[in-house]
Amino acid sequence: MSASSIERDVELAIECDCGSRARTRAIAPSALPPAVRCAACGAQRALSAERLAANGGLEGCLACGHRELFTRKSFPRALGVSIVVAAALLAPWTHYLSLVVAAAIDAVLYRCTKDVVVCYVCGAEHRGFAPDPRHPRFDREIAERLRFGPRAVMGKPMRELGTANAPEPDH
Repeated sequence: MSASSIERDVELAIECDCGSRARTRAIAPSALPPAVRCAACGAQRALSAERLAANGGLEGCLACGHRELFTRKSFPRALGVSIVVAAALLAPWTHYLSLVVAAAIDAVLYRCTKDVVVCYVCGAEHRGFAPDPRHPRFDREIAERLRFGPRAVMGKPMRELGTANAPEPDH
């Protein structure tokens, strides 16, 4: 593996206890600082560097160290909802072609938008890290087990190595 394969701009966004988002960027995963400082309150949060894979991927959350992560598109939901609402409001006057245009815009944005890896536990967002190991999309069963613990009624046990290279959920 060459050094250029793991040199990529990365970003980590962490929810601070004060309610703001603490962010850090680096030119490579290995260049991330040992801690992230919140600009609003000045609090520092140490990063779990041991969750960084040798190839620059994620074996777990860098903020809290938890192994359960999921992948989603990094797209502002408010913009998506605005496009749909605008298309729906214009539908009667456009003979409903605005809905077709909104669907086309949605498809293009989906293809062009990059992925973000999110921690189930703390909600930290990891951008720009290597895609291997791959983390599946959001799985309600994992979220419920982490939220309710032993009271959760879902049947599958947690994976020992977390979601790294786990299969996509069935639903």
